[in-house]
Amino acid sequence: MNFKYYRISQKKGFAILSVYIAGLSSCTEEAEQITFVTPPNIVMIAIDDMNDWIGSWGGQAITPNIDKLAKEGRMFRNSFCIAPVCNPSRASLMTGQRPETTGLYENIGNFRDNPGGMERITIPQYLRNYGYEAVAAGKIFHNPRGAGEEPLERSDDISWDYQWRGGLGTPGHHLFLNEEGYAKWLDGANLDGVDSYLRRFGVWGPIPHSKEECGDWQIADFGVQYLEKEHEKPFFLALGIFRPHSPQIAPRKYFDMYPPDQIDMPFIPHDEMDDIPEIAQTNWSTPFVNLVMEKGEWKNAVQGYLASMSFADDCVGHFMNALDNSKYRDNTIVIFWSDHGFQLAHKQRWEKHTLWRQATRSPMIIRLPEGMMEPGVTLAPVSLLDIYPTIVDLLGNEQPDYLEGHSLVPLLENPDYPRKEPAVVTYRPGNHSVLFQNWNYIRYRDGSEELYDHDSDPGEFSNLALDPAYGAVLEKLGEWVPASTNHSP
Repeated sequence: MNFKYYRISQKKGFAILSVYIAGLSSCTEEAEQITFVTPPNIVMIAIDDMNDWIGSWGGQAITPNIDKLAKEGRMFRNSFCIAPVCNPSRASLMTGQRPETTGLYENIGNFRDNPGGMERITIPQYLRNYGYEAVAAGKIFHNPRGAGEEPLERSDDISWDYQWRGGLGTPGHHLFLNEEGYAKWLDGANLDGVDSYLRRFGVWGPIPHSKEECGDWQIADFGVQYLEKEHEKPFFLALGIFRPHSPQIAPRKYFDMYPPDQIDMPFIPHDEMDDIPEIAQTNWSTPFVNLVMEKGEWKNAVQGYLASMSFADDCVGHFMNALDNSKYRDNTIVIFWSDHGFQLAHKQRWEKHTLWRQATRSPMIIRLPEGMMEPGVTLAPVSLLDIYPTIVDLLGNEQPDYLEGHSLVPLLENPDYPRKEPAVVTYRPGNHSVLFQNWNYIRYRDGSEELYDHDSDPGEFSNLALDPAYGAVLEKLGEWVPASTNHSP
């Protein structure tokens, strides 16, 4: 590795000439690259299903600890997932390869079992090859290690030197279920066509347990204890917090932060599905959304999601306070991300599994040691796929040829760097979202399209793909759709 003394200088003579939609640019700048004296420690904080309701993203969630981290680092306001499903999103992030390469598109399956899977080098494996100790607690790959004698298969135990043995999320789920194991609030509902997962996990409410009794807090506390130890090697410490993933349950104090009469409910136009292609009109969660509305549970669900966000934020704060008061503060990179967003009745959907912004926007923050970069906000769409090459770049190494993302270091050095590459999201083979500048272009496997202008329509209520005036935009963005899956069924 090439570690040098690090410093940041002011940018001088910087100029950008942007060409509409093509993203072509020219720039000149005088700047020194971010480099390190010694191998930096790397902390990764992964949050499950946290959407953009974070306070620093303009949302109503009370998240002071994440907001503080965002203020201290580079906040990627328009970061997007690789796939709006936990397993493929995390597998792609940790291998640096798209679903088209890993062969993993759904929550079922293990990327290691697909062709070439055992040869894929994950982030922790890469770092271990360079002398790092790689340690995890909680959900980093699709499964945590778990509390059993043997680690769960999809925790990818071969990636790690050590995985913490313990629980996840919170206790108390059973308190919200009836004798059949379904949500009590569904009592008397017609469950025909309602997905069995949502019948069980579509619950929300306060639990009588303290935060210290919750697996997510214990995961953060493991991180705190890890920082109290002496480490001979540089370390890669990954902490995976499960909330606000379903069920949306948390200790009562987090629910008390959101009085129902003070909650701002999402704006959902009555005609928002009128211009949506037939292939995307409904999915497996739509019948559940209808029941949430019929039973008057929508506000309760939103409260539960917000409370779960604040609980997760508290867990983040517990660890970050320890890091900032430890001897590792000045030589540790912090990378915060959520694996995808979350919908709460947006476009008749619950959870994720769509290509709309509410499901694909994945908050991300990178904080370098103080003095290495100017904190700030980047608006350019970027991808979680870019995390792996960014780590490689920060270490001063050549990019491995198997990586398919793009380093974010230019954006760490200059938040206004003219990025040319879009963020591309895949949901099952043949369905893609291309996010570039202010656009979200969606193409489905049957060839149908959507186009949204986030400058004028951040809620994605007006599908511009139906307007011939945007033909050139569709054509240009369509060039980024992965060729291997650019087909009809």
